[in-house]
Parts: sequence; structure tokens; C-alpha cells
Amino acid sequence: MRGLLLAATGTVLAVLLAGCGQSVDTAKVTYQRTTVPAAQGGGSEPATATGEPRTNDPAFTTDKLRTIDPCGLLTTDILSNVGEPEENNRGDFAECSNYMKDSAGENLSITVTLGDNVSNAADADQNIGGLPAIENELDSGDACFVTVVTSTDPNIGIAIQVGGDSKDLCKSGRTVMNGVVDLIRTDPPAYEKPKGTLLSLDPCETVKDATLRTVLAGSTDAGAPYNLHWCNWHSATTNLGIWLRLGFDPSKGTNGQAVPLGSGVTGYQSTTTSSAASCELQFAHRRFSGDDTEIVHIFLDKQKPKKGEDPCKPAQTLAKTLISTLPKA
Repeated sequence: MRGLLLAATGTVLAVLLAGCGQSVDTAKVTYQRTTVPAAQGGGSEPATATGEPRTNDPAFTTDKLRTIDPCGLLTTDILSNVGEPEENNRGDFAECSNYMKDSAGENLSITVTLGDNVSNAADADQNIGGLPAIENELDSGDACFVTVVTSTDPNIGIAIQVGGDSKDLCKSGRTVMNGVVDLIRTDPPAYEKPKGTLLSLDPCETVKDATLRTVLAGSTDAGAPYNLHWCNWHSATTNLGIWLRLGFDPSKGTNGQAVPLGSGVTGYQSTTTSSAASCELQFAHRRFSGDDTEIVHIFLDKQKPKKGEDPCKPAQTLAKTLISTLPKA
């Protein structure tokens, strides 16, 4: 999400400190980015399902969701059920939006997020396409969130955020979600996977235990995924998060202090020091498409730092290891 971390550092650190992020219900914000044509195909009729909804359907595993292009899910056929589609706007690997009009000409924004963290999965009391579903509308009435739970270990799902001036935003969300779930089951739109890409990696498998023990200064918990592309680790003294994401090349924005990481790679870091000491460090991995770059973003938080301790030193150590071990283009 372009600019997300610089705009919402407090939210990011809250997720990191939450220990797996499972209990943090972060604000959902959409960010317009690369425009791509609305995809063609996909059923126009909502899928139907009978019986009890079930999670852990093999069509919706985290490994499969990572390879799906979310903009390929917002097809003209699916979106035409709720209005007049415009071009799709890619957010992150797992996010895409369409800022369109409904049939009455009112503004209607649709955002789909794959592998969304579902902190309230136990509240799923609806059935969409055979999956447990949750519907939440803001008191203001200008946004509705429709989520299906695809996995319970961890609680992961597909979320559709609907906003704008259109009437009955939740109905639009349910309609689009039906089409999205059906398309993933029958003909999921797959990303091309160029050599060296990060999009299909499990972030919890990117760092070996020995490196984690060094960076976290002791034994650690097992990696806990926050979403498809973000994993958290914790030790008695340190919290760590790694996010593999899309965004502007960090060298072309205000992303903190430039630091050499070796192998011709420059990282950009910022430090926050209070009762804890925190470091954000990011570096470009490879060009993705258009003005999007694949980025490795590291968050490291020392809970009780020693006087003068620099939390960016272990973050730099980790970054240098990742540069040498992540797939090469």
C-alpha cells in the first residue's frame, strides 16, 4: 500500500506489538495506485451454497491465495452487477480497488483484499459461497466490510470494503464477494511469477532460526503470520516483523536515512526512541511493473533497550542476510 507505513506508523507498531496481530482490528484504508483494465470473465450470477459453511477449503489455502492476482477478481462481469466499473487500481500484492459508479450514478468504491487478518472470525454468522462470512457497516453508513473466513490457523480471510454514496453498500459487498469466491473456486486469475519475485514467498519462512536468535537476542516464538505477506516473531526482549510488499522505490521518496547494506543495495531507516526503541528499515528487492517495486520492510522493536542501544543495528544485520538469501531476479 503506497505510503502506508509512513502514514500509519502507530498502526503498524500496534500490530507488531500485539504478538501475532490476531487481536488487532486495524483500520482499513485504501490507497489508489497503478491503473489496470478491469479484467474480463467471471460468473455474473452469485454462487449459491447450502449446508453449513466451512473454512479450510483447499481452493483457498494461503499458498494459493498468494498466487492470485486480486485485480483479476474485480472483473467487468462481477462489478457490472453493482454498477458501472472503471479501471482497477492495484494496491499491494493482495489488494485491488475499483472506484466506480452504481446504477444510479452514485460513487461506489470496491476494494478486495486477499489473506486479510480476521480478528473477529468467531463472529462469522453468515454464509457466502459456502464460507463463513461477517458483515460490518460503519455507524455513519458510508462504508461496509464483508469478509469470508478461509482459514482458521491462523484466522485469515478475504475482505471486501465498499464505500461511497451508493445505497445499501453491504448488499453490493455481498454481491461482489459471491462472484469473487466463485471465481477463485472455478478459475482463479494467477499472477505471472517472474524470476526473483517475492509474491509467492511465505514470509514466515524467509529467515532461518539461527538468524532469528541473533537478531532477537535469544530464543523466539514461531513465526506468526499477520497476513499473506507479513510475519511477526517475538523474544523476551524484541519484536520483529517482516513485510514483503509493493510500493514506490524507497530511493525515490522520503523514507528515512539512507544506509549501505552491501551488494549495491541501499536501505532506508527511521528510528523511534521512548520507553522502547524501534526501527523501520526497508529496501527495494526488484522492479515489479509500472512504478511499483517489490520491497522488503523490516520492523524491529526493543522493549527495554539498554542506554544508547541502536535498534537499527540488528535490523541491518537481518536485511543483509535477506539480501543474500532471497530469490534473485
